[in-house]
Amino acid sequence: MTNALKVAWDAIRDFLGFRRHNSYTRKYLNDANIRSSIYMSFIIFAIEIWMIIRSLNKYVIPLTKEGNSFMEMLFKHTSQYWLFLFAALAMLVFSIYYMVEKTNRAGKRGYTVRSKVIPLIFAIILIIYSFFIFKETKYFKDWSVTYYKVSNVGVILLYFFSFLEGITIAGHCVYKHLKGENNLIFSIVTIVFFSAICLTFGFKVGYTDYFSGFYRGTALPVKAGTVVELGGSYEIKAAYCFLTMVLYVGCLLIWKPYISLITLSATFWTFAAMLNGDPANRVFADGDVVNYITFYISLTIITISIYQQRISEAKKSENLERIAKYDIITEIYNYSHYVREVEKILKEDIENLNEYYYIFINIQNFKTYNDQMGFSEGTIFLKKFATKISEVFNEFPSARESGDHFVAFTKVEGIEEKIKVLEEFIRTDANGLYMNLKVGAVRPIERSEDINTSVDRARYAAGTITNKYGKVFAEYDDKMHDSYKKKQYVINHLDEAIENGYIRPYYQPVVWSKDKKLCGCEALARWIDPKYGFLSPGEFIPTLEDVRLIHKLDKCIFESVCRDIRKVMDEGKTAVPVSINFSRLDFELMDAVAEFESLIEKYNIPKEYVHVEITESALTANQSHLQECIEKLHADGFAIWLDDFGSGYSSLNVLKDFKFDVIKIDMKFLSNFEQKPVSKIILDAIVKLSEKIGMLTLTEGVETKEQADFLSDIGCGRLQGYLFGKPIPLDALIEDIKNGKYTVSDELIGVNHN
Repeated sequence: MTNALKVAWDAIRDFLGFRRHNSYTRKYLNDANIRSSIYMSFIIFAIEIWMIIRSLNKYVIPLTKEGNSFMEMLFKHTSQYWLFLFAALAMLVFSIYYMVEKTNRAGKRGYTVRSKVIPLIFAIILIIYSFFIFKETKYFKDWSVTYYKVSNVGVILLYFFSFLEGITIAGHCVYKHLKGENNLIFSIVTIVFFSAICLTFGFKVGYTDYFSGFYRGTALPVKAGTVVELGGSYEIKAAYCFLTMVLYVGCLLIWKPYISLITLSATFWTFAAMLNGDPANRVFADGDVVNYITFYISLTIITISIYQQRISEAKKSENLERIAKYDIITEIYNYSHYVREVEKILKEDIENLNEYYYIFINIQNFKTYNDQMGFSEGTIFLKKFATKISEVFNEFPSARESGDHFVAFTKVEGIEEKIKVLEEFIRTDANGLYMNLKVGAVRPIERSEDINTSVDRARYAAGTITNKYGKVFAEYDDKMHDSYKKKQYVINHLDEAIENGYIRPYYQPVVWSKDKKLCGCEALARWIDPKYGFLSPGEFIPTLEDVRLIHKLDKCIFESVCRDIRKVMDEGKTAVPVSINFSRLDFELMDAVAEFESLIEKYNIPKEYVHVEITESALTANQSHLQECIEKLHADGFAIWLDDFGSGYSSLNVLKDFKFDVIKIDMKFLSNFEQKPVSKIILDAIVKLSEKIGMLTLTEGVETKEQADFLSDIGCGRLQGYLFGKPIPLDALIEDIKNGKYTVSDELIGVNHN
């Protein structure tokens, strides 16, 4: 078969519905038919109510006045209306019940006994009423007359299909009670039997209405083979009921196109054959034949069109549900669905919460894998790792939380073996690169707890695994809980602390190395909290960086420093330059340069009194943007310091690519200063290198006189450390200057030094 023929054949198969659908599409199409059944059965129910009322007024009540039994006349003239009414009502209740139960399951709500009993009650009523066929037979007429034969058979089929509809609805209710879920087969069969009732009713009423003989006041019961002449022409008179029922079934209950095509063809052909009888004795006029065929073709095309539209909607819905449920990259659960599944488990499936863990998994050094192997290979690795996690934690849900972070829910028992399997996978598939895991765990406390909070605690536990070779697992404990609570407190109370002045700058003196006179200060953030007291910067700065709120803290310190300098100047005291720290995130989360310059202008601070410190680590990301910011600050007259020089791995590249006024040498070079002579050699080289490229030097962390003397001897211009003073509030610094502890130098650090 050529490609063109194959494409054409596939198109025909799709058009006629010969392809087998997946379970989702089958359920979607069935649910659409169930929803349509709600509308269809309600309309029929309303029509039958109207027909019963009409029959009461037209036949039952007048005949009762003539001495006939009311109940006898009621059954004789309305029994089939009641049957159709009960069938429609049972279908209506079943359809609503089916969709409500489906919604309940999706919404994780429980099922009530009452909701199961109601459709069962209507099914039983329909089954019981179906046995009234035995009473109906007393009204059957002569079977030798075609008119009566069709009517009699139609009544029997109505009762038969109604009985079967009641049976399938009852069967579905029993299945639902035992299995706790809807049954697709029962629902399809129920719709089939209800459709059969509708079509049978259409056949019977359409046929009997046509041959009821009420034309020009004359009743003409028709025997087999008899031709009925109506005014010299053959015309369709009362097939409206048949066409209405076919329209309902054809448009509202959509099957595969080839099934609809076969069903509608057989239905229209059979009804036409019934009306025409012997082809030589037609009751259809030529115009009626054309209209009849046109109606059949139109209805068939409409059903196929609706089917194709529903297939398209099913695919879109399946894709949306898949996105809502599965992670796009790894194809395991996404985090949102993981939370929903674990909530369900906590409520229904487990007893002792203390025997279970929330697990948080972080792949260490995955960024290097991406950099070395490429993004596509990194994606393949994540997929494989996700599959392995699903296999290892197969009893309960697992998911990709974000990036290279995964979560799982599992039993405490056997957790070590499961982690070892994941470690082995990492070692085997890492392509020679170093990667390992950080796994944090926390036990559920109560069934109604916030799962997001629990996962955050497991994440926090994983984050405590730092620089500990061989350790990959940590369980959240009371000590971590206290630290975690403080972290959450910092996040939740940052704005309040800024507004109430709990966060303020402390100033650490910077002195000239030659004469030890005060030549500046570094502003360091301090948080004096009404609940926790003095919070260490190590307790709130890393936390605010993790949650990307550090820019709020820095902006607060910027303004406080400007306000303090303005205050000192307005009081006629001697002001000294202050250096302030810019975080890498400041340049991402706000327009740091604009905010800074706005504050300088607001408080009218001379630019030489405020210096900008940028950490070496901040320069490793988005260098082009930082380069622009640094050049802008330089152009505006601000001195730029490189903070923590030597703490990272790209120091020489930084000196090559960026222009700084001052290099601030990291305190790590002074660690074990006396026992490590190589530190002196390195410090001497850094100072000389700085002089050659036109940058001034400052060393922080100076704690002893020996350190200070050495740094002075090698030419390091400025010193900072506990030897000269700890960070203190502004008032304390002013008091120390007043008392003579510090002598303010006539030569202050400024851009004019370069």
